[in-house]
Amino acid sequence: MPSGMTSLPIPSPAITAIRLVVAAVTALASPTRVARRNLSPFLRRGATGDRAAAMSQVPIINPEAGRPMPLLNTVALRTLYCREIHRYLKGWQMSIAGPLLNVLLFMAIFGLALAGLRADTAGLPFLNYVAPGLVVMTAMQTAFEMTAWATIDAKIRGSLASLICAPMRPSELTGVLLAAGTTAGLSTGLMALLATQVFVDTVPPLPLMALPYALLGCLLTAAAGLITGLVAVKFDHVANVAGLVVAPVIFLSGVFFPVSAYGLGLDALAHFSPAFWVIDGVRHSLTGVAEANLLTSLLPLAGAALLMALAAHRIVATGYKVKQ
Repeated sequence: MPSGMTSLPIPSPAITAIRLVVAAVTALASPTRVARRNLSPFLRRGATGDRAAAMSQVPIINPEAGRPMPLLNTVALRTLYCREIHRYLKGWQMSIAGPLLNVLLFMAIFGLALAGLRADTAGLPFLNYVAPGLVVMTAMQTAFEMTAWATIDAKIRGSLASLICAPMRPSELTGVLLAAGTTAGLSTGLMALLATQVFVDTVPPLPLMALPYALLGCLLTAAAGLITGLVAVKFDHVANVAGLVVAPVIFLSGVFFPVSAYGLGLDALAHFSPAFWVIDGVRHSLTGVAEANLLTSLLPLAGAALLMALAAHRIVATGYKVKQ
C-alpha cells in the first residue's frame, strides 16, 4: 500500500453482506447443490442475525429440476432407425445381393433340372409352388441376420453398452431395433418376390393378404435375432443358431413341398411351426393354395411374434450379457 494511505476498516456486517451477494450470484450462475452448500454458511450467520430475513433474499434453487423425459424420444428413435437401415444398405452385398442370388439360383436349378419331370404340387406347377416359400425364407432369414449380427458386432466392439445407456427407454430401444430388422426382411422379401416373377407366369390373386403374414414372420425372426445377439458371446454362436436352428426350421416348414408329405405324425407337428404359418399364409395370398385354416394360423402367429418381442424387451431391459 502506498505510503501516506491508511486502510479504512470495513465493518463486519458489510463484509458478510458482500459475501452473501457473491454467493447468491454464484448460485444464480450455477444452480447446483455445490452453490447451495457454499451459500449455507452465510445464511446461518446472516447479515442482520435474522436467518429468516437472509433466506428471503436467496433465490430458490431446485437441483432436481431438469428437462423432462419425453413421452416418445422421436429424435433418438429416428437416428437409431436410420443408422440401422444405413447399415443394411451399406452391406448390400450380403443383405440384398446374396439372398436374391440365392433365390434366383434355386429357381433356375429347379426350372432347368425338373422341367417336365415333376408333376404339379398341390395343383400348381412346381416353380409356382416353390416361389412363395423362397420369398418367405429370404425375408425371415434376412430379418434374423439383421438384428443378430448387428447386436453381436456392437457387443464385441463395446458400443452396445453405450447404446443401452442412451436416453431411451428399453421399450424404445427394443422397438426400433425390431423395426429396422423387420424393414430389412420385408424389403429383401419384396425384391425376392419380384425376382421370382421371372419364372412364374401367374398373377397373385390376393397379394395384400401376404403383408400381415410376412410382417409378423419378419418381426418374429427379428426378435429371435436380437435375443441371439444379446445372449451370444462370439460370432460363432450366432452362426450356429442361424445354420442349425433357423434355416432347418424354415426349410422343413413347407418351402419346397407340402408338410402333408411327411406322414408318421410329423405333418401334424409341422403345423405348430410359426414358419409354416407364415409360408402357408403367403402362399395362399400369392397362389390361392393353403394347407391350414388361415384364421387359426394368423392368430397364433401374432401371439408368437408378440411373445418373442416381449422376451427380447426383457433381455434388453435387464442388460443381460451386455458387457461380455
